[in-house]
Amino acid sequence: MMKKISCFMDISQGNMGYRFLPSGDVFSFTYTHSRGEYLINQFRGNVKDGSANNIYLRIYDNGYPVNIYPLLGIQSASRLLFSEEALVYEGIVEDISYQVTFSPEGSLWFWNISLWGNDKEVDVIYGQDIGIAEAASVYTNELYMSEYLGHTVFEEDTGYVICSRQNMPAHDAFPYIQQGTLGIKAAHYSTDGLQFFGLSYKDTNTPEILHSDLLDYNLQYEFAYTALQTEPIYLQGEHTFAFYGFFLPNHKEAVRTAEYREQIKQTYERIRHRNFNAHPVKPVRIKEYFGSPYSSPSFTKGEIDALFPERILEEVENDSLFSFFTKEHSHVVSKEKELLTERPHGTIIITPPDVTEVSSRLISSTQYMYGIFNSHIVIGNTDLHKFLSTPRGFLNLLKNSGQRIYIRIDGQYHLLTLPGLFEMGMNYSRWFYKLPEDTLIITAFTAVSNTDLILSVVSDKNVTYDFIITNQLVMGNNEYTKNLEYTAIEKGLRFTLDSTVYPGLHYDLLLPDVDFTLSDDRIFFEGDTPFDETFLTIHLRKNCFTLLIKGFLTEPSIEKTTQYDFLTEKEKALLFYQRLINHFKLSGITGNEKIDILNETAWWYAHNAMVHYSMPHGLEQPGGAAWGTRDVCQGPMEFFLATQNHTILRQILLNIYSHQSYETKEWPQWFMFDKYSMNAGECHGDVIFWPLKCVADYILASGDKDILKEILPYEDAPKKQQSLLEHIRLALKNLKETRFVKDTGLITYAGGDWDDTLQPASEELKVKLVSSWTVALAYQTFTALNTALKDTEPALAQEFSILSGMVKDAFCNILIKDHIIAGFLECGDTYRHMLHPADDTTGIHYRLLPMTRSIIAELADKEQSKKNVSVIQQNLKCPDGVRLMDQPAHYDGGVSRLFKRAEQAANVGREISLQYTHAHIRYIEAMAKLGAGKEAWDSLFVINPILIRKTVANANIRQSNLYFSSSEGAFKDRYEYEQHFELLKTGDIKVKGGWRLYSSGPGIYFRQLVSHVLGIRFTKDGIIIDPVLPRELDGLRFTYTCFGKTFTFLYQIGESDETKITSQGKEISAKVLNNPYRTAGLLIAKEDLLTCDEYLTIHVKAFT
Repeated sequence: MMKKISCFMDISQGNMGYRFLPSGDVFSFTYTHSRGEYLINQFRGNVKDGSANNIYLRIYDNGYPVNIYPLLGIQSASRLLFSEEALVYEGIVEDISYQVTFSPEGSLWFWNISLWGNDKEVDVIYGQDIGIAEAASVYTNELYMSEYLGHTVFEEDTGYVICSRQNMPAHDAFPYIQQGTLGIKAAHYSTDGLQFFGLSYKDTNTPEILHSDLLDYNLQYEFAYTALQTEPIYLQGEHTFAFYGFFLPNHKEAVRTAEYREQIKQTYERIRHRNFNAHPVKPVRIKEYFGSPYSSPSFTKGEIDALFPERILEEVENDSLFSFFTKEHSHVVSKEKELLTERPHGTIIITPPDVTEVSSRLISSTQYMYGIFNSHIVIGNTDLHKFLSTPRGFLNLLKNSGQRIYIRIDGQYHLLTLPGLFEMGMNYSRWFYKLPEDTLIITAFTAVSNTDLILSVVSDKNVTYDFIITNQLVMGNNEYTKNLEYTAIEKGLRFTLDSTVYPGLHYDLLLPDVDFTLSDDRIFFEGDTPFDETFLTIHLRKNCFTLLIKGFLTEPSIEKTTQYDFLTEKEKALLFYQRLINHFKLSGITGNEKIDILNETAWWYAHNAMVHYSMPHGLEQPGGAAWGTRDVCQGPMEFFLATQNHTILRQILLNIYSHQSYETKEWPQWFMFDKYSMNAGECHGDVIFWPLKCVADYILASGDKDILKEILPYEDAPKKQQSLLEHIRLALKNLKETRFVKDTGLITYAGGDWDDTLQPASEELKVKLVSSWTVALAYQTFTALNTALKDTEPALAQEFSILSGMVKDAFCNILIKDHIIAGFLECGDTYRHMLHPADDTTGIHYRLLPMTRSIIAELADKEQSKKNVSVIQQNLKCPDGVRLMDQPAHYDGGVSRLFKRAEQAANVGREISLQYTHAHIRYIEAMAKLGAGKEAWDSLFVINPILIRKTVANANIRQSNLYFSSSEGAFKDRYEYEQHFELLKTGDIKVKGGWRLYSSGPGIYFRQLVSHVLGIRFTKDGIIIDPVLPRELDGLRFTYTCFGKTFTFLYQIGESDETKITSQGKEISAKVLNNPYRTAGLLIAKEDLLTCDEYLTIHVKAFT
């Protein structure tokens, strides 16, 4: 059995726990309360790397800091002393003696610093990572919690004081921390780790800011890290001062002043001279043959040519090759680009999913360019089945997570960090390191037919090296939560997880062709003392080797270890994705770079969509494991509708309907779709419509009305089994009884709508507010159900028809005022139109979602649709896409009044940025519906990450092969955002890519491209051909598989309003369809299509 860390030094003060590692590094500061504990720091340190926080002594020469010394923990040369009340660090650097004493008093703590020296100019920098939230929330996603941690900085007589409030409530409380100085002035400050460590940290392993002053502005990003810099100190003897931290479990109101200062000063004066009677601690030292991390030199153009002779879509900046794609759809990134990219390049590789059934028998791994060869390894449930840990933060600060490799060069071990080149493919990643006289190629890939991960390490020149492979083991949800059970097996170890849901769950770690030695973290330390036995190390000596990780959901079975060939598995994966996207290929227009962009996008968004569907999690959002009801009803459903995969659509729908609640008659916001029964227990007001809409869309596309007869359980009443049709009736009953406002077709907002940030702040608003977007979605749902059910269930269909009429009447006559659709309606004795020009409360006058959804649903008439477009173009369109509203919600210290997250988030990211990519894709759908072909086509590239800077001039550098969920203005904080919002419209501020990959967006994007722009979509017995393309695409060819046969469509775009389809010069019989806004497309019967030659010509007018 491997044990958790057990060698802490603990100081307890009431509810507060201050926990240190034997090296003197901070492990955790916590506050225990009746329902759990708050984690005050953000990253739990480890003995090998230390902790994120530290105190740095800087020695000056001629006004510049020339030598910098960390004073705390393993990174320092300090001698350590400990008592139950204090921890003391002391030492000498450059004839300066120092003593740092950590001493707490309840939830107030001091870092008291004494310096002794003569004729020295110095200053001291203090840095502290901040969590101040429920510990489980920080462990789940520290980036997300940082977004809601609002910093307020005050300049007092004694310098800067930083007050930080967690605006996301934890059990109705808002944790707070104040940090400042005593006995010295804090002359400079910063608030985010990006300011402090900088992107260069990934290359240098040194905080970037240490050679200059702190930046003196509040950056609200995703790495809450407060830093304070003292004024200069001219040492002539002793100088004593302190940094302090003060924690408060609940600061209900917004932070207006630096409170509690007098109380803090009095406490400090009372304890500063206290004798703590501390005793020496046995020193912990890293063995001298462990050197600094190894960051590869860059590859020359000639070396890149030799490795990748065929390249497309080259990204070149300042004559430097940043990235490119290959003919085999891999994406290659240079070190130069990585060092300019805020979100580090990474990917998730998975077993290609079975597209005939919903299965958890899949394995996945998250990989990063900066030397994470595998991490977050899971089979099945991505939250509860972790084998290896997930990286924390985005700067590679602590280097114990996941799986990493040390290599011995010239007598010293070096951790491999940044490669010269990083390649990502459909089922693999590769790292290329230039070594002295050699190239090391590391490949991590998944098998296609088994739940196996393979790590291959090869010396190009067959040089033998000593390697140490490190693995931070989890076997559960988060690090350090479980003791780990393992047994030795031939050529490796078997790790089992104690699970009642999956009692046979286990992982095998194998090294089949090499001798190796197993150990833990003792391999790093003098005296071979172990500190963390969950840290598995493997030592071997070889010129090449393979490591295999096999995941199993069932009991161990006797099976022969498979020998995998990388190129073979790569080809199998390419074949899988080619079939998955129905052999998608655009061609026919030479020199049009956008054609190549969309070809690569089809492959990579298919990859992204499969991760979202089958192994739900992302890079910035490692937590997942569940289907969001709204999300699965969009991304996967629409992707598989576009590819005609009705078999898996049916299975997804049956799974969704099995998670309906019998008691509430609704679906939860999210639910785990495997054997676990966890779900959100509540939902937003729009969620109930999505499963209803989806089953209608599925029946209309497949003709499978037998699905209505399927007998299914309920989530909360598994023995209460009824037909899917009865599930629909139950949902309808809920809608009719609880959701309509009085006798109108208005529908209550309930828990919110698609924009999660606009959840109502009070129970009263859930009932009083109406979301016009939800009303438009309801109309679309009722209309689709009427059409889908009218032949088999005419009475039920008629109910939906009546409801759609009621909703349309309410929408057109109540929600629209002065030809503008209100974003919300507040219902009382009178109606108050909100997010509308008549709204004098919120300052927001236009909302995108109802304008686009009313067009997609064909709810808005022609004149109203024109008005919608005009409003969008004038008020919501920006160079980087359309925004959700014309102004952000007002931020006032993170206190909610109308809406929750919109008024709580301190960071300008994700939905708060208002350019949520998903909503922009729906804008493309609306434009296609209207026949705005040029706008729809151009809008595809505004949100496409490949060569985005050619389309969006103010776009920051970002990863090119993964979907980004938002485009975020580079504002420092919410106040600057609100004050200078217009810069987004003019393009005079940089915009950054948001969280990546985990979204329904890739699947929806693929469908808009195929079904609504290129115009190929399907009914149960035919194909609809309805392209909406600008004249510049005349001659475009589109290859795609339809009804099992691969066709190439040639688009001939001209002036005629008549659309026709020809095969070998003969016109194919077709039915003209209806579109209330424009000339509609044609429906060709399936039997007529399949008798045609594989080359079809589409004669269509240009859509401008």
